Amino acid sequence: MSKINFSSIFKKNWIHILAFGLFILSTVLYFRPQFSGYGLKQHDIEQFKGASNEINYFRDTQGKEPLWTNSMFGGMPTYQISTKYDGNLLVKTYKAMKLWMDSPAGMFFMFLIGFYIMLLCMKVDPKVAILGAFAFAFSSYFIIVLQAGHNTKAAAIGMAPPVIGAFYMAYRGSIKWGLLLSAFFMGMEIATNHIQITYYLGIVLLFFGLEELIRHIANKEIVKFLKVTAGLFVVYVFALAINYGNLSLTEGYSKYTIRGGNDITIGVDGSSNHHNTTSGLDKDYITQWSYGIKESMTLVSPNVFGGGSAALKNSQFSDLLKSSEFRKEANLVADNNVYWGDQPFTSGPVYLGIIVFYLAVLAMVYLKGRLKWFLMIATILMLMLSWGKNFMGLTDFFIDHVPFYNKFRAVTIILAMVELLVPLLGVLFLDYLFKNKEEIKKNLRPFYITTGALVGVFILLTVTGLGNGYMSQPENDFLYTYPDQVRAQIAKEDPDMLLKNGIDVTNPRDVQRIVDRQMERVNEQFDALASVRKSIYQSSMLRSIFFMLAGGLLVVLYVKTETKKEYIIGGLAFFIVIDLVMVDLNYLNNEKKNGRFYDYWVEKENAEFPLNPTQADKQIMDMEIASNPDLKTLIDKAAVSSNKNSRRDRGNQAEMWSRKFQALNLATNYRVFEPALGFNSARASYFHKALNGYHGAKLRRIQNLKDFQIDYNNMNVINMLNVKYIIQGDQAMQNPGALGAVWLVKNLIVQPNPDKEILALGNLFVIDNKSDQTLWINDEKINSDTISGREKIYLLAGNTDTLHIDIRTVTQSSINSSYVEDVNGVQNWIPTAELAKDSLGSFKTLITVNKVYDFTPADDAIIGAKDVEGISSLTFSGQGEIAMKSYLPNEMKYEVNLDENQFAVFSEIYYPDGWKVYANGEELPIHRVDYLLRGVELPKGNYELEMRFEVPKYKTSNTVALAASSILLLLMAGFFVKDFLLGNKEEEK
Repeated sequence: MSKINFSSIFKKNWIHILAFGLFILSTVLYFRPQFSGYGLKQHDIEQFKGASNEINYFRDTQGKEPLWTNSMFGGMPTYQISTKYDGNLLVKTYKAMKLWMDSPAGMFFMFLIGFYIMLLCMKVDPKVAILGAFAFAFSSYFIIVLQAGHNTKAAAIGMAPPVIGAFYMAYRGSIKWGLLLSAFFMGMEIATNHIQITYYLGIVLLFFGLEELIRHIANKEIVKFLKVTAGLFVVYVFALAINYGNLSLTEGYSKYTIRGGNDITIGVDGSSNHHNTTSGLDKDYITQWSYGIKESMTLVSPNVFGGGSAALKNSQFSDLLKSSEFRKEANLVADNNVYWGDQPFTSGPVYLGIIVFYLAVLAMVYLKGRLKWFLMIATILMLMLSWGKNFMGLTDFFIDHVPFYNKFRAVTIILAMVELLVPLLGVLFLDYLFKNKEEIKKNLRPFYITTGALVGVFILLTVTGLGNGYMSQPENDFLYTYPDQVRAQIAKEDPDMLLKNGIDVTNPRDVQRIVDRQMERVNEQFDALASVRKSIYQSSMLRSIFFMLAGGLLVVLYVKTETKKEYIIGGLAFFIVIDLVMVDLNYLNNEKKNGRFYDYWVEKENAEFPLNPTQADKQIMDMEIASNPDLKTLIDKAAVSSNKNSRRDRGNQAEMWSRKFQALNLATNYRVFEPALGFNSARASYFHKALNGYHGAKLRRIQNLKDFQIDYNNMNVINMLNVKYIIQGDQAMQNPGALGAVWLVKNLIVQPNPDKEILALGNLFVIDNKSDQTLWINDEKINSDTISGREKIYLLAGNTDTLHIDIRTVTQSSINSSYVEDVNGVQNWIPTAELAKDSLGSFKTLITVNKVYDFTPADDAIIGAKDVEGISSLTFSGQGEIAMKSYLPNEMKYEVNLDENQFAVFSEIYYPDGWKVYANGEELPIHRVDYLLRGVELPKGNYELEMRFEVPKYKTSNTVALAASSILLLLMAGFFVKDFLLGNKEEEK
């Protein structure tokens, strides 16, 4: 039996041990506060903690997964918030890839080790691979992702390189290990649960696969290609099986979210809404964050569009305003945005490093084979897709024709693949350079031409700029329309008052003089702003030229002299890291404000419990205790428990309050709404079951309800969602109209389609045209129609005279009204009841608006024509009792006492895949009512009703994941011992 020769293993692998040590050292240095009791302030992690607070408490107290939470948006599955699949053993190996370190250090280490593994799989010199790992990991976008707290995105990015490496190895190296590692790394990639990055990775693999197909055909090895491709298909299916639970539950969930279709076919104003919809997300939502075409220059020069969004005085360029050159302009421009790109706002530029880009260009000149062309085409495609709405022809094609592309928003995320492929090309060139020095030495002319051309273009662009005048499009639009705005403002002023100040509004010259004076002031400000931005732009371009020349000189030094490659690698690594880190430190650093507090770090306990309750939150707790004094004992017990667990002698106040509210939430069932935060904050969710929330895949129905009713302050809808408290600033107001957890209704009102259902949750009116003119409603000729009051209403007299009619005042008052014209031709609304008193016929009626429906959720429930099947009647007495007995997010119990069948409406979000209702052990059907709530027809009797969220697929998938991941890990362990530790590796042919 062979013995393990550790001395031999060390000698063969010392470079990998060195790489490992360098990666750890750089991680500790850059993120050193994390290793001295601090945690990173991360916006998205704060939001995640709010979204997952109820889940975590249930998990801690019940010892299992809830799979449903009521903490956000009234209720939703936990699949894309926080669901553990303990059967997936690869989750544990994924933690090992991070060296069991938390984010951000752990994620950064994974960037390094992942890229290094990919390059080793591609047989790149390990010394060059170390350089490549640093070039990849310090890309600005990845550091910004870590700072923002996009941890699943960061994890998926970190796992992408080894997936590519294993894919490459399967075709060009060991088939056995290529396939095993492909299953291993793809399994972990999918487990990171950022499907968008994995999807983009799939596009990259497709390009690698096409290149391999052509190569194998050219080499007459098509059988081998088919063999490896079939093997990869099998192992990727195996990786999918390991993650079957998450994937299948997410797939089922997605069709009910904003990433699925939309059953509403109208806009909020009642107009047709087909032009911007897809089977996934709306196009405007997909492309809201689109990289500008010219903005792509930030890939090679970080500050050519100003860096991240911030006021100049608060940006990295604030010292520029103190310089002698711009001291005069400082007051004019200090509050202007330093960023002037095409995105709504940005945390920072996507900068991959000018030296990295320069080396990638040299790769296109010197590398042989087809791979470079496929990598270049893939890179250009990814870049163009990142332009989104700025390159809508390509974007439309992918949204409309490429499967699943329309499920993902923020197309700029695809630039993560650009920041992977460009460093890969650069490293492949360096590897080629060090292995083929003499060949390149004999052919330096292309090097000089390429370098000269690049430097020349950069110098030219430094002088000329990018043709945008250093202004964003909104700023240019403002300048263009500002004179009209001034004129409109003058028209609103009192002419007599203006005349007293020497301004005659009837005199065009006087008006133009005011406009010119205002424009002079605005132009002065914008000229100063353009001057400051031009300085920022040019300094960015000059730094890029400097670093590019430094990289070029090192390449020449190696080719023209006998300098060892290790020195050149060290020199390139030095300049690449310095170049990138100088940019990264603007977005994540270890600086302290006034020498006391870090800019980006807080004490670890404050990072773990990032929020403290407001006065309003505490008021809600006090009101709940006042209504049920038994809650106080439960809440105090939770507070004592938190103090025992705290590492501080006096306890962590934020943790104590978190535990208190967790205990309160599990003992009660009501919702809170904080309108000021809209639907983009999970702050309230951290302390309550909230109507607010923060998630990229919220249920479509709650989004539609927000757009059509909640945004219009429809209190009937707020009441039916059991919003017991409304938070305004530091005050919590109790809503007396909240309908509670469940109530009995008298009438089911059938609507023919979802459009009518959602409109029926508000008031409805009938509008009739009583004139000889043409009535237009949302660009359609209609004489009579049912409306909600938000439509665009016009009267057209003849072919030219169009009158817009504001109908909102009538519908908001809910008073039947008529739009009339008096004998003088003056038109106005008057109540129809008052019109009846006009015995002289002084008014000519043009339009009438009559209220025909008023939604009363306590008595009526709206139900769709397709959902009414199986219900015995549309009318009920509403007599009887039903009350909640106990609450858990995934199991609620109710006491029922009825003398006859009744129909109950529950203030719980309807979700068909999992929720079941049982009365006396017999399952009852759940009907969707009031557009998004659960309704159940209850049999008469005195019994306990149970509502449970049952997902058998979750348990099955855990079993499948455990079996599949165990088999994979055992195979890998066995072959590793055989091939590497015992030295019995056989070469594959």
